[in-house]
Amino acid sequence: MSLEEIQRLAWEGFRNRVREAVGSSPLFAEKVRQHCGMLPDCTRMVDPARLPVWTKDDLRQWYATAPVPPVPGAWVHATGGTSGMPCRFYVTRESYEWRMAVSDRGYRWAGAEEGVRSVYVWGAPAARLSPAVRFRRALINRIQNRWFYNAMVLDAERCEACVDLINRVRPAALVGYAGCLVTLADHVVSHPGCLTHRVRSIITAAEGIDGNQVARLSAALGGMVYQSYGSREFMLIGMECRAHGGYHLSSDNLLVEVVDEAGRPCVEQAGRILVTDLHNAATPFIRYETGDVGVMSAEPCPCGLPFPLLRRVDGRVQDLLTLPGGKQVSALLLPHVMKEHRWVNAYQLEVMEDDPSRWILNVMSDTDVTEAARIALVANMHRWVGETVAINLRRVDRLVRAPNGKTPVVVRERRIVERIK
Repeated sequence: MSLEEIQRLAWEGFRNRVREAVGSSPLFAEKVRQHCGMLPDCTRMVDPARLPVWTKDDLRQWYATAPVPPVPGAWVHATGGTSGMPCRFYVTRESYEWRMAVSDRGYRWAGAEEGVRSVYVWGAPAARLSPAVRFRRALINRIQNRWFYNAMVLDAERCEACVDLINRVRPAALVGYAGCLVTLADHVVSHPGCLTHRVRSIITAAEGIDGNQVARLSAALGGMVYQSYGSREFMLIGMECRAHGGYHLSSDNLLVEVVDEAGRPCVEQAGRILVTDLHNAATPFIRYETGDVGVMSAEPCPCGLPFPLLRRVDGRVQDLLTLPGGKQVSALLLPHVMKEHRWVNAYQLEVMEDDPSRWILNVMSDTDVTEAARIALVANMHRWVGETVAINLRRVDRLVRAPNGKTPVVVRERRIVERIK
């Protein structure tokens, strides 16, 4: 199938999704009507640029009023929000199957598809799982030939345990959060001889890394590095191929746009990334703003794959937090935990560079927060970072914004930011 054929099917899928959402979601229909002055004619192709952008605030408002479930068989997913804004949404079986298939296809380009022996340097579920669920997941992982290592907190001891797992399993591929893999690579470099097995390929997820970090990963752990771009709302959005010129977009599953401030398409220049899920009838993910900034390529990739190319994604580098004693924790821990606490609308962590034992966790909520809920959140955080960090949970009505206009999840130097509503 050619790029033109895939894009034609994507436009048809977009029109169908708009028609379904207008008919099933009064909130979405009203937002479209206010923006356009009328509802679109879905008997013909619909120009995405004429429709409004769907924001995380829109999604939260929709979820609060949506039928349960919106369509038969749909179930709830949650994202902790790497932008500091947790959200909940529904997923259908069709959408889930598409997500899994697209992810496996992208990982196949890196030699890490289902069945290939792989080690995942990943995060464990924030919520405690029942024995039955743990058994089921372990069985599926073995069938898929995948081993998982919880790397949310990494110190020398845990890095050594992860290296031991790699040496024992001898995987062909290594998959993990980018920051965690860089920490692991630095450990291997500083402990010569500890890693006796080198993988063929490395897939980084959740965060962006620069060329220097790519070289460090390849030199320390072995194999070619492939960067992926995804989100909890959609799973894999884009994946590098062997040409490493950007992310091939899964446009048979998702319609991805890069737009300017007015919502109009822009090519070869930085713009806001919007995503439409073409197969999830349960949630109106139509021109949904991910919070990321990217650059769409005007030229096809020389590799020959029939998918559009997102040249780069900006602003996806996450912080590493240092705990007392030198342990490091990925800031991805925050969305990982926050998605389990439904009363949190937005959050931001303040840390003091000269005192890693004190954190201030600012949260926003539009509901009355009980003391039990506050205690549960702090206890969940302590479960991951230990009791050596004093966490002061503070409810606020505004967060802080950096000079570039973004609201960072982690604030280190408050003198360079301004308070906003």
